[in-house]
Amino acid sequence: MENKKKMLVELNRKHSDMFMSQRLERELYLAKHPTKILVFKCMDGRIHMPSVTHTPLGIMRPYRNIGGKFDLGWPLLNESFDRSVMKAVAHGNRVLVIVTYHFSAGDEHRGCAGFKYDCAESKRFTENFRQQISRVYGEGNGVVVPILVGLETDKDALIFHGENGDTLDVSTIKDVSEEHLRTTFRSLYPSMPDRILNDLLPLVKGNVEHVAETGSGKPVEDLVHGEWILAVGKGFDWLHTPNMAMIVGPYDPNIGEPITTAAGIIKSNLEAGRTSGGFVLLSSAIYSDAAEKVRAKERSLYLNRLSQEIVRKNYPEMTDLMHSMAVILDSETMRMESVE
Repeated sequence: MENKKKMLVELNRKHSDMFMSQRLERELYLAKHPTKILVFKCMDGRIHMPSVTHTPLGIMRPYRNIGGKFDLGWPLLNESFDRSVMKAVAHGNRVLVIVTYHFSAGDEHRGCAGFKYDCAESKRFTENFRQQISRVYGEGNGVVVPILVGLETDKDALIFHGENGDTLDVSTIKDVSEEHLRTTFRSLYPSMPDRILNDLLPLVKGNVEHVAETGSGKPVEDLVHGEWILAVGKGFDWLHTPNMAMIVGPYDPNIGEPITTAAGIIKSNLEAGRTSGGFVLLSSAIYSDAAEKVRAKERSLYLNRLSQEIVRKNYPEMTDLMHSMAVILDSETMRMESVE
C-alpha cells in the first residue's frame, strides 16, 4: 500500500505538470468558447468528461455523487452551484449544465451500481434533476441551460437527449463537419442560444474522435469495477485512470450513504480479486490562497475522520484493510500536499 500511495503522489504530480503546461491552451480555449460548463456525474471512476471529449483540463467544473444523484435543495450544493452560475454571469458568460447518467451496453452489471444497475431509473432521476435546475433558474431562460446526457461506458459514447424527446448517440455520427453537427444539434436543441451551441459542438466532435480511438473496444479490466481508492471531497479530476477510484463529493447532507455504497463496491472488488492489498481512503479539499489553505486542511482531515468512522461502522471487517491519506490541493497548480 505504501507503493500505491507513492504512485498516487506521482500520478498527481504528472497531472499537475500537465495542468500547468496547458495553461495557455486553456486560456485560448476559453477565449474561443467562453460558456461555463458544469457537469453533474456519478462517483464511478470510469467517468472523466475531459478525456471522453478531448477537452483541456480545467474547462469543466465537476460535481460528483453516487449515481449522479443530486438535489438543489442540499444547502452546500445550492450555494456552490449558484456561486458558479453567478460568477459566470458576472463575467458575461452563459452556463451549460450537463446532467449525466451512465450505463454499459454490453452488460447491465457494468453499469451504475448507485442505481443498482437500473438504467431506466437512473435516467428518470437525472432527468428530474435537470428539470429542477430549469425550474429554479427559469424554464428557457437562455442563460442557464441544463441538458441530459448519457455515457455508454463500453465505448465512452455520449448520448444527448433533445428538447423534444429525441436522442442522439454520438457513436452513430459519421459526418463531423461543422455544418452537419450544427444542423443536427440545432434540431436537437432548437431553443439553445447560439453561443452555447457553438461551445457544445467541440465536446461533440471530441467525443466522436474519442469513440473512434476506442475502436475495437476497451480492455475488459477498464469495463468492470476494480476501484481500490475511496476518494471523498473535492479536487479529484487528476484521478482519471479507469477504475482506480470511487469519488464522493461533499454535497449530500447524508454523505454516509454514498460513502457506504462506495466502500461496499470496493469490498466487492477485494473479495472478487479485482484488487488486492487493501484500499486507500483519500480525502481532499481545494484552496486558492493562504487563508483558505488553513481551512482546507481542516476540511480534509474532518472528511477523513468521518469517512473512517462510516467504513468502520458499516464494514468493520474492512478496518484493517483501510489506509488513509488526507491531502489539500492548490487550485492554481492542481498539486496536492499531504496534511497527515
